Amino acid sequence: MDLTATGRGAALLGALALYGMLSAPAPPEVRAVEAVIGALLLAALGWRRPCAVVSGHALRGPALPGWEAVGILAFAWLLWAPLVRGLTLGWEPGAVLRDVVPLGYLFLPVLLVPLLRRGDGRAERLLAAGLALAGVLFALRWWRQAEWGFGAVGVRAMADGLRYFLNAPSVLFAALALPMAALGLAARGGWARWLAAGLLLLPAALCLGALAGAVHRMALGLALLGGLATVPWWWRRAPRLVLGVAVLSGAALLLLGDTLGGALAQVAEKNRLTGTNARLDEAAAVLEQVGRSAEAFLFGDGWGALIANPAVGGWRVAYTHTLASYTLFKAGALGLMALAAYLAALAPSAWRLLRADPPLAGAGLAPAAMGLGA
Repeated sequence: MDLTATGRGAALLGALALYGMLSAPAPPEVRAVEAVIGALLLAALGWRRPCAVVSGHALRGPALPGWEAVGILAFAWLLWAPLVRGLTLGWEPGAVLRDVVPLGYLFLPVLLVPLLRRGDGRAERLLAAGLALAGVLFALRWWRQAEWGFGAVGVRAMADGLRYFLNAPSVLFAALALPMAALGLAARGGWARWLAAGLLLLPAALCLGALAGAVHRMALGLALLGGLATVPWWWRRAPRLVLGVAVLSGAALLLLGDTLGGALAQVAEKNRLTGTNARLDEAAAVLEQVGRSAEAFLFGDGWGALIANPAVGGWRVAYTHTLASYTLFKAGALGLMALAAYLAALAPSAWRLLRADPPLAGAGLAPAAMGLGA
């Protein structure tokens, strides 16, 4: 099936809506809803592009951008080398598959950007809308399991729940992107746009409130940094709007001072109790496991491998909590080098976005930093 760029964006929007409504940030198994989401993603991607990337044929494309060539090579190495390693070591096929699937999401820029590039920007807007929608839906599901306990924010640390809805970077994306979109509407003027801007702030508040209620320290810090970083950009374009927002923010501080103060106290208390959540011990465990031989250090233990992780009480699990240690554990030093090359190749595009559209860059790069860093 060969869709237009807008059709691909609509398929992505549908996949993200289902993801936020019925799935989980890291589903433990493939159910019917995950199969439908996968089908929609395949509809967005088509079959030619994934096959060309996996086989390396995409490297023969005319005028291939440098970042794309690096991404294709990095994807090929991180797909095949740890896959062969994991199967050779005899890891469970289901565990191998569960490690390979997230790799496809990490390399979605390589798979999707060349297809969206053919459109007029509408597909990218649908993608952004889908990400924000997924984030709001995850937040609503978290609030439902928390029995809509809005009054608990800043009073006590609320539970993440069994499915960790707030771990989805799309929640942070929605918390940043929706206020930025609201400011953009308000800057254009007119009562209808002001009304729409106000409506966009409600789901954004639900996302931020959920992150504060569950005391997600990194997400809250990145939300604050992402918002403050755009102030100079907005000031140059709409100084009166910035002043108005500052006045409203001051009024909100007066009305919600106890709640905000309590939320900050909860963050400080969590820092005191948990520190870095045993991330250093986790990294040491990875180094010990891959350091047993030169082969393990260079190639890792492959997709599907397990590790006795001190961050979760020493249980043997298939994950670590940072991308660097996870990649070293699964794909070794060579895989970590491939990942670093891929991220470095994407950095100039991120910098161009930061200069051209700071609000979108702040909304996108903050959850990307959270996902890549923790």
